[in-house]
Amino acid sequence: MAYSTTNRSGYKEYKSCGEHCAECQYLLKCTESKDHVKLITRHVWEEYMEVVEDIRHTIGNRQIYQLRKETIERIFGTAKEQHGFRYTQYVGKARMEMKAGLTFACMNLKKLAKILEKRGWNTARFLLILKKIKRKEVLKEKWCWA
Repeated sequence: MAYSTTNRSGYKEYKSCGEHCAECQYLLKCTESKDHVKLITRHVWEEYMEVVEDIRHTIGNRQIYQLRKETIERIFGTAKEQHGFRYTQYVGKARMEMKAGLTFACMNLKKLAKILEKRGWNTARFLLILKKIKRKEVLKEKWCWA
């Protein structure tokens, strides 16, 4: 199969040689075109997706991937159940994007507070960081990123 072109939808098109396929015994199973050309389309990123799938199925990554339902998928479930993301309450994409951004920012702050609590930080220190974030001072200091 030889590469032919990439279409506007982001798919690479591969075409077979009609002369070779005309003599093939599997021609009727393979294609029904009059000029005996088989056309295969593959997405531009499909090669990378195959590599990623192979990596995902290795022994170590299989165990990590099983934890996904406990961490990542749980966040979306929490958003649906506790923050009203099962249905939209706003009209328009811009308003819904604003609600989603604020909701996920709050969820991230809650997650950050729990992580800092596990590290032994007290609430006052966390609130001090939030005040510095509000004043945009936190980007100047390196202690909070360590």
